[in-house]
Amino acid sequence: MRPTVAGAAGVADGRLPLLAAVFLAVAVFAIDAFTPLDIAIAVLYVIVVLLVAATGSRHATLLAGGICALLTVVGYALSGDLHPSPGQAERFAISLLALSTTTVLALRHLATTARLREQVEMLDLTHDAIVVHDMNGIVTFWNRGAEELYGWSAAEAVGQSFHGLTQTRFPAPEADIRADLLAAGRWAGELSRTRRDGSDIVISSRLALWRDRTGKPVAVLATNNDITERQKAKAALAQSEAFLAEAQRLSKTGSIAIRLPDGSMTWSEEAYRILGYAQDVSPDAARVLAHTHPEDLESALAVRERMCAGQPHVCASQRLLLPDGTVKHVKLVARLTAAEPGRTEYVGALMDVTEAVQTQRALQRSQAELAHVTRITTLGELAASIAHEVTQPIAAIVTCGGSALRWLDRPSPDLAEARQSIGQMIRDAGRAGEIVRRIRAMARKHDASFGPVDLNGLVEEAVELVRRELQDQRIETVLDLGIPAPIVHGDRVQLQQVLLNLLVNAVQAMSGVDGRRRRIWLATAADAHNARLTVRDAGNGFRAEDAEDLFNAFYTTKPDGVGMGLSICRSIAEGHGGAIRAEAPPEGGAIFQLTLPLQDNDHP
Repeated sequence: MRPTVAGAAGVADGRLPLLAAVFLAVAVFAIDAFTPLDIAIAVLYVIVVLLVAATGSRHATLLAGGICALLTVVGYALSGDLHPSPGQAERFAISLLALSTTTVLALRHLATTARLREQVEMLDLTHDAIVVHDMNGIVTFWNRGAEELYGWSAAEAVGQSFHGLTQTRFPAPEADIRADLLAAGRWAGELSRTRRDGSDIVISSRLALWRDRTGKPVAVLATNNDITERQKAKAALAQSEAFLAEAQRLSKTGSIAIRLPDGSMTWSEEAYRILGYAQDVSPDAARVLAHTHPEDLESALAVRERMCAGQPHVCASQRLLLPDGTVKHVKLVARLTAAEPGRTEYVGALMDVTEAVQTQRALQRSQAELAHVTRITTLGELAASIAHEVTQPIAAIVTCGGSALRWLDRPSPDLAEARQSIGQMIRDAGRAGEIVRRIRAMARKHDASFGPVDLNGLVEEAVELVRRELQDQRIETVLDLGIPAPIVHGDRVQLQQVLLNLLVNAVQAMSGVDGRRRRIWLATAADAHNARLTVRDAGNGFRAEDAEDLFNAFYTTKPDGVGMGLSICRSIAEGHGGAIRAEAPPEGGAIFQLTLPLQDNDHP
């Protein structure tokens, strides 16, 4: 049988508690009145009162309390002491106090539970977990929903401390919650509790204070619902949002939604930061354009037009000029998510790539500095060839000058011969000037200047610059230049640096070669889209597995090398939209092939 209210008709037959109460009262009286025990045995009358109270009868409880009090007085009188000791009087007083207190409390409890029983009997029918407890937290009602939720039966829960049984964890100090409940009569909030099986659950609890007719609080009605799964989902969502927000903050990538043609938008927290607006600002396309760099405004409007036209994917980069003068580089990647007549919507990511752009520019500056140092080093290695190339036309100028003087010093000056000698001097001076110009261009520090470059002419100039080294090393050059000459779009000085580096490497690779002809092959060719420049030598070569490592920074096969030449060559090639690779042919030597895009209509 499920009890609903403690002590209220919970026992079908009330005669057993009454018989036990009578027997106990007689036994206590006999011991108290007729034995010399020096203890407050009369205190045990409280058990008699409680046994009678268990029958649920208020009248019987009050009567039992009165009879027990009378028996206590009679027992004290029959103890035989005309002049009792202070200890006996104290025990007598304590016994009467305990008995009266128990009787009052039992009567109050019976009155309270009687009223509660009538009002809460139907609460057992609801699916919510409903618990009634007194102001001390002791459970007086525990419905079927509470059994299903917490795992304890009503018989096990009634009479227990509700919060102790379920190990309640409050969201605030319990005293504060109790104060709010007493002040407002109601309280609602979320609690954590533990089920009988040890599992933790989150409860949505609503408390209602029950007062008696005098306004005194006597009990609390608690309606409970299990919201554990909902809270888990909520926590998972919050965690996911927190992870997303932190990931966006760390990656400087904001989420953005764009609706056109009205221009309304949705920004994530990071998008607000990137665009330079406070989060109380209503986002729209006009605000983005307001912070767009004036030089990029036209391209931003072009992106908007592509979106209005319904382009499936959009990728654009632009600069933002914020009110404080800060310039940000941003990149937008978005895809079309909804398209209707006259309306499109995009969802995408707005990335702050300012640091990446600045780092790339710093890297480019460093690479340019390193490339310049490498060019100067290469020119130092070619000093003999350069001196030879410059000395030859100067010597020719001196010779022609002497010849012209002799033709003019004759008794009959031969003006035609003198004019021819002077013309030769002019041509040689021009040749020397051109050599000096090329050397100065190689040595000068300058920003990349792209334009059409004739690969055949580049090969011929490079061979002239290293001719002295080729002669000293007894190296034969074989040229196989494509016709028509491949024209690429690039920086002439940088491409010449690549070719000179490959030629110098080839010369050095054959410095110790004996027993076979020393030869360098240079070839140019082109297909529909790319031009190829190939440099092949008959040196000692390298291992095939080292082909890719050759282009890594600080990797070198030379005893006195620093390993930067080929690394710079690859950077220059990739900066031109091309590539460079190395091969180790079975017959020995090495092959290096530079591939570059051909000059086209986009690069006039």
